Amino acid sequence: MLCGISGIAPKVAVISPKSGIPFEKSLLQAYVSEHGVDPVTNEPLTMEEVIEIKEPATPVARTPAQASIPSLMQTFQNEWDALALETLSLRQELLKTRQDLSTALYYHDAAVRVVARLTKERDDAVKELEQLSG
Repeated sequence: MLCGISGIAPKVAVISPKSGIPFEKSLLQAYVSEHGVDPVTNEPLTMEEVIEIKEPATPVARTPAQASIPSLMQTFQNEWDALALETLSLRQELLKTRQDLSTALYYHDAAVRVVARLTKERDDAVKELEQLSG
């Protein structure tokens, strides 16, 4: 989207309802205050009629120094390093989670064995009591 007056991307974009062309607000305001018409159609125009355009922030273009091969390589290297560090931290977290799970499984297995042994001892005690009272 380029300004109909300057031909560059507007910082504060507005659109004229008369022509439907986007403009930089300050440039259109100066033109309308001086001439009182739309710059494209020459129809009468006031700033109250102008509609401000809400647009998402556009990324800033890279300067030639930022777009150079060494600069791009450095950017890729930084991104690679960040990914490698993230992968390392995820692997460490996975290892810790596996150890915690293994410990919990061990405790659960031990508890099940204790319960099974106690249940068997109880059943044996109930049988002995039945034999003694019977």
